[in-house]
Formats: sequence, structure tokens, C-alpha cells
Amino acid sequence: MNKNTKIVIIVVSIVIGMAILIPLVIGGVFFIKNQISGTGVSSEGNNNNNWSIGKKDDKDMKEEVKIRESETKQIKLTKFDNGLFSLNIPEGWKVDVFGDYIHYTIKVYNPKNPMYQMFFNMKTEGYNKSQAAKKWQQTYYPNNIFAKCAVIEDKTTEGFYKIFNELGTLNNTSEFTFPTLTDFTVVQKLGTSALGGDVLRATFKDSNGKEGEGLFTAYVYDPGPYYVYENITSGNQIDIYYLNVYNTIFVTAPKNELIDWEDTLNKMVASLEFSNTFISQYQSQQDSVMKTFQSVRNICNQITDSIMSAWEARSASYDIMSQKQSDAILGYERVYDTEKGDIYKAYNGFTDDYSGERYKAISDDMYTKATSGYIEK
Repeated sequence: MNKNTKIVIIVVSIVIGMAILIPLVIGGVFFIKNQISGTGVSSEGNNNNNWSIGKKDDKDMKEEVKIRESETKQIKLTKFDNGLFSLNIPEGWKVDVFGDYIHYTIKVYNPKNPMYQMFFNMKTEGYNKSQAAKKWQQTYYPNNIFAKCAVIEDKTTEGFYKIFNELGTLNNTSEFTFPTLTDFTVVQKLGTSALGGDVLRATFKDSNGKEGEGLFTAYVYDPGPYYVYENITSGNQIDIYYLNVYNTIFVTAPKNELIDWEDTLNKMVASLEFSNTFISQYQSQQDSVMKTFQSVRNICNQITDSIMSAWEARSASYDIMSQKQSDAILGYERVYDTEKGDIYKAYNGFTDDYSGERYKAISDDMYTKATSGYIEK
């Protein structure tokens, strides 16, 4: 074999070797890459033609939606304690207090939107039973507080809240203002409170005319009559003994948002606990009615239990109607996550755009449930 023949054989051998080796190397690289990414040849030896690393299949792509959590899902509670009472409030919220121990008043609210609020008052007093009684006070004792106090002719929880704004007229200061409840309208009477008074669901307007809704309770107490003659010539008698109102508690949110906020607000009320310092001072001032209450320390807890029970037992018809109207106005349609059970307000047209299986249109009874957020385009 001559020199030239040897060279040709060597070159041919190299070419043949490369032809065999390159596919093996390349095939080895693809195999390793697809083992890492979970595609390619499976452990059972089945082939998969989807070679893209990390690529989602069609089902995953169909289930992708853009979700924005609701504000209530993002709330972080922090403990407020001023030495007289403590309670758990959302971070960033404010607490204002007013009055002596027997008339102690607490307002907790979101300073960015005070419609989100909790209000508590131990006792207010001096309400007239009739216009005739107030006129008598104004005639004979014009500088007396009773001559200025409101009239509660309907001695019920609803009757009290109808004149609630007059508390602010008489008592607002630069450091404390009473909430405004204009056009107070009862939507549902949910039951009775553990310590007296009705539990009401109602709508109202705040000081800026914005619509809100909430849960309200208060106990209007009539201590009995005290009659006087209308004047020295008349034989007509007037009952001038005043009314007291105990345990005024309410939580509110913007209209159609109470369903989402009720749980957070009521848990905040239930967490209210008075200290030994407060209790010792309170006990020195309490009256005979307050002595019948089991424990002032956890008085809100007792009342909140009855409020929450009444809320859970409420009629669903109002929620279904009002929530549907709200969605129609704001451009939402509601769906629920079939895997987690969460309910979302989706943009109008979502169910037409969506081709997956996970999110379904809700049934009417689900309008009574809190929403977890929004599905956006």
C-alpha cells in the first residue's frame, strides 16, 4: 500500500467516524436537556415532541388568569392598646375615643375612607320621649341639656338610629366627631342582641353623601314615667322622664361591600377587651342597668356573637338582588374557582373569553359569600 492510499483510508475513516459520532453526541445533549426539563423521552420510554424547556401545555395556558386580591385578603391586623382597652385593628387604621367611663365611646376607621369603620358607645342619655316633653323642657328649663336633646318617639333600635346624627350636633369636638348616618333605612331586621335591642342591617349616607351599609344594634331603655302638667292652666300631663341608650355598636362599609368586610369588622369588635383600670373606674360610675350585664370586660364579644349569628341566618334575597345590580353597574360577572372555592369579580365578558375548566359562573346562593378578588384582562 503506497503513501497516498494510506492517507485516503485515514481521511475516509475520520469522516465515517464523525458521521457516526456527531448524531450520538447531539442526541445525547437533547436527551439530557429534556430529562432536566421534564420533556422528551419519559421514564416509560414514550416520545414527546414538545422539546421546549419549561413550555406549558394547552391546558395550563387555558387556566392562566390575571387575579388581583381583594383588600380584605391583604389586611394585616395589629393590636391597639391605650391602657384602658385593647383590640385588633387593620394596619394603618385610626382609633379615636371620647367621653368618661360610663359614656365611653370608641371609633375605629380607615383614614383613607372612613366609611370602613367600627363604632362603640357604652351609654348615651337624656333623650326626650316626645316633642311635647322637649317643648316643656325648652319652656321651663331652656338651658338644660334635655331642652337640646333629640326626641326618640319610636323607642326602638331603629328609632334611635333615625336621630343618631343629633349626637354629633351636640357632642362633636375638634378631636372627636361622631359618624354621620343620614337617610338611615332598615333593609333587614336580623334578630335581637344578647344584651337587648335589635340587630339591624341598614343603608345610609355619610357626611359627603356617599352611600354605605352596615350592621347596627343599640338598646333603648325607658326607666319609667315622670309626669308633669303641661302648664299651670292645662290639665294635660306630660311624661318628661328621659330615655337612655346602651351598647350602641355598628360596623359599616361602602354600599354593596358589607359582604366582603363583615367578617373582618365583626372580628375587630369581638376582640375589644377592657382593662382592669377601666373596669375599676367604670364600676364606680355604672348604673342599675349596666350592673345586669355579665361582664363589661368582654361586653362586645357577647354582643358580637348574636350579631354574627343573625348575619348568618339572614335572608339571601336582598344580597342576590343588590349584588347583581352592583355587578351590572360596575361591569363585573362573578365566577368561582372550582379547585379552591374562592369567588371572584371578573371583567364583563370573561366567561366568553375563557376556555378553561377551572373557573365557572356562580349560582345565585353564592352572591351571599365574600369575594376573594378580581379577575382582570
